[in-house]
Amino acid sequence: MSVQTEIQRIQTARNTLRTKAVELKISSGTEKLDELAEDYNGITNQGSITAQVKEGETYTIPKGYHDGTGTVSGVSGGGSYNLQSKSVTPTKKPQQVTPDGGYYGLSDVTVEAIPTQYQDASSVTATAGDVLTGKIIVTADGSVTPGTMTNNGAVKKTLDTTTKSYTIPTGYHDGKGGVSITTEEKTATPTKSPQDITPTTGQVLSKVTVEAIPAQYVDTHDANAAAGDILTGKSAYVGGAKIDGSMPNNGDTTGTFDGLSTESYEIPAGYTSGGSVRLTSDIMDALASI
Repeated sequence: MSVQTEIQRIQTARNTLRTKAVELKISSGTEKLDELAEDYNGITNQGSITAQVKEGETYTIPKGYHDGTGTVSGVSGGGSYNLQSKSVTPTKKPQQVTPDGGYYGLSDVTVEAIPTQYQDASSVTATAGDVLTGKIIVTADGSVTPGTMTNNGAVKKTLDTTTKSYTIPTGYHDGKGGVSITTEEKTATPTKSPQDITPTTGQVLSKVTVEAIPAQYVDTHDANAAAGDILTGKSAYVGGAKIDGSMPNNGDTTGTFDGLSTESYEIPAGYTSGGSVRLTSDIMDALASI
């Protein structure tokens, strides 16, 4: 016999029990087998009940199983009847309230208020996903439902230059977790080449201190010298560029002119460390011979 056949057989038997349970008014007709077993187990075995009623009155046959040998008979001529007052508290299962032995019947039955643990759940809006795993609620239709919300507890994550974001997982967090970064500060001195200032692995730069330009690096933006202004063999930086000098170095320059055939002396272009230009004695000699 296949599993499917067995399941169908059990379902057929369950449906038969449900139909009979509805007929006996002990079930709504939707219970599972274990619940049906509880319903049938709750049927009171009344056995053989014998009762007497006063003329003009009726007797309510108590709910439950009767073995068919009991009788109900009338008492003629009236008389004094010993009646019992009873109270009952509502439960999840139907109850039969009957007089105790020695009583002819019930004079009244007081139904107490529904106990406080039985709440009207019709306004409940929470579902399984709204309740922590391991916890249980009763939904609006009265069903006992276990929660499915994940309990993440204290979630902690450290971000860095590799892990730049973190997706917070769905579920409950106890408020003790957190997302953080580990920061560090670094210092750099300017150099002639570009520098990449990067954080240590697992950390994030919070500040980079760039030191002052070293003393040997002078701001040359306002220099205006040209190659001709600088001695040959010397160099200088102008506007950030190095310039080699082209000015001739004439050193100690000395010259003469006679005042007769030459009336001046032309000093050569370039640098001179000093020297002199003098008039020769030709004029004096010429005057002396007149």
